[in-house]
Amino acid sequence: MNYRLTPDLAAMAVLLTILYFLRKRHPQERVDLWITGMLFIFLEAIAHAFYTPKGQWHLPSHIVALDAYLAAGVIFLWAAAKPLYPHKPTLYYLLLNAPPIFAVLTTYGLDVRTSGIFHVFIACGLILGLISPFLLARSAKLGRGWWLVALQLAVWGSGWYFASHGMYRDAAYIPLFALYLSTAVVFQLSLPSKSLGKVAIVLGFTVWALVFLFHSWITNRPQYIDIAAQIWDMQKFLVTIGMLLVMLEHQVSSNAWYAFHDHLTGLPNRRLFEDRLVAAIQQSERNNTRTALLMLDLDGFKFINDSHGHEVGDEVLQHISNNLRVAIRAPDTLARLGGDEFIIIATDLPRYQPAELIAEASVALISDALRKPVTINGHALTVTGSIGVAVYPDDTTDEVQLRRLADQRMYLQKRQIPVSV
Repeated sequence: MNYRLTPDLAAMAVLLTILYFLRKRHPQERVDLWITGMLFIFLEAIAHAFYTPKGQWHLPSHIVALDAYLAAGVIFLWAAAKPLYPHKPTLYYLLLNAPPIFAVLTTYGLDVRTSGIFHVFIACGLILGLISPFLLARSAKLGRGWWLVALQLAVWGSGWYFASHGMYRDAAYIPLFALYLSTAVVFQLSLPSKSLGKVAIVLGFTVWALVFLFHSWITNRPQYIDIAAQIWDMQKFLVTIGMLLVMLEHQVSSNAWYAFHDHLTGLPNRRLFEDRLVAAIQQSERNNTRTALLMLDLDGFKFINDSHGHEVGDEVLQHISNNLRVAIRAPDTLARLGGDEFIIIATDLPRYQPAELIAEASVALISDALRKPVTINGHALTVTGSIGVAVYPDDTTDEVQLRRLADQRMYLQKRQIPVSV
């Protein structure tokens, strides 16, 4: 074993442990794939520590290292592609095209240096690479998918050339170069544009791809081997740190989002509602329009909670939130104040329309949305609501008084006391 690599293994183990515990606190499917990919890279690092040009561990450690790179690359590319491309077709495409690369890498790892064997696997890779996009698309029209065909032609055409000229290392490493460069490009497209973690990840995979591309060139120039060895270990740490940064950035943005939104429904909370109400009234003043405030309290919701349990009650609230969100206009705001209380800000309503008609139309719209039955676990549940409406500036020009009036009118309706708006 090469004990000089022990500090690198220990450092990588620490980073993986941090990644794992962050994932436990904030589960994300993509992070599960990242951890799985990094575990294969850790396996490669262990195999690399046991690798010697000669000796009993030479062949198995070489094969494990090469195939671990392939497995990690496929997992990373799938994780990067998930936000951009259809889930199952992408997975099938990767699984269909991985076996020929596995065969080429394993053949090279076994120290086989016969061009005919390489040509067989390269030909299989080319055939699969050319037909798999059409099979998955179920059409002769690929649209933008033609770049996959061009990429497969370039990779396997280069591999054939290298194998024909006895450049077996290049024939084995060119698919890894394409795989890791593709991963860098797809991560560049799928991660948030202003993420520092994204910079580290994309840079890491780009360096990784270049390491595979220039591996033979470096091997034939001993004066560059030491610095190349340092670069060889650098990118795995760069990628791991980038993934940690992306997770932390996601958590920070989530915390900022949850500060202004309800955790259960994703609707604006009381804090964001107050800001939106101030902005709506200011906009009405500028545009000489009206703003209507609708206070909604669900009727019969306590019975659902008591008879079906709070989990069902939470699902009902989520369904109702979605129905209300669809019912209101795009510029309006739907917020959850807590419990079964919702509030709606309808902005830029016309001045020429009487306030009474605005209130009646608003109540009718919300009532229609509430009438939609909610089916949970085979039970059709129906919830009604009491609605109070106050209109700015007809009822009042004070935002606090506007809320108080809407709240009072909602409770009056709940008591079934008729009151005009």
